[in-house]
Amino acid sequence: MRISNPKKGVSHIKTLHTVTKSAAKQHDTADFLELYMLEKEKQRLMSEEAKILHRLDYVQHRLRNIQSIYEHSSHLLHQSSGYNNNFGNVNSTPGFTTIQIEY
Repeated sequence: MRISNPKKGVSHIKTLHTVTKSAAKQHDTADFLELYMLEKEKQRLMSEEAKILHRLDYVQHRLRNIQSIYEHSSHLLHQSSGYNNNFGNVNSTPGFTTIQIEY
């Protein structure tokens, strides 16, 4: 009986696909990747929350300023004498004329 020492041929060449396939288990890699992506999303949402809270604080501060200005200036709105008369005379302002344009 002849002892054969088989030589490696083309079928034994390792390709990137076979090396990757044997190097890592698919289900373990997917779990790690999912946990990594969840952690990144958590960090992104926390930074977005901080930005929104900062913006909300600015908006509430501006609304308080507007309310205080409104409270100090509310007496101007209650002066009805002359307030409606100024707007009623807009069409009768001297120096302005209206011209009809035909197309």
